[in-house]
Amino acid sequence: MADQFSGRLRALRAENGFSLRALAKMVGVTANAVLRWEKAEVTPTRDKMIELAEVFDVEPGWLAWGIGDRNPSTSVEAIGKRLELCSNSELNAVATLLDAFLSDRDQAVTLVTKAKKS
Repeated sequence: MADQFSGRLRALRAENGFSLRALAKMVGVTANAVLRWEKAEVTPTRDKMIELAEVFDVEPGWLAWGIGDRNPSTSVEAIGKRLELCSNSELNAVATLLDAFLSDRDQAVTLVTKAKKS
């Protein structure tokens, strides 16, 4: 794959069979804007970069800078490997965030369940 964002974008668009116009429509820009990205004349905004990564199901950091892996790693095994690299304080922060997420999710499920019973 290419060493620069423009080349990665061009290759991803070709792999997926998207025309300039089709990709532009997916991310809410003109075909000319996509062409200018591919020619390395301009770089998309952060928000557009994230939208492009979502369209192609790749990591935004990989798309923008070639950093990290191409594909999102959300399997339990992949997350476990990433957590093994964390310090104890970082693991505590992750655990706190996970606890807060699970608590919010449990509250939402309870509300939905109560609403369905009503």
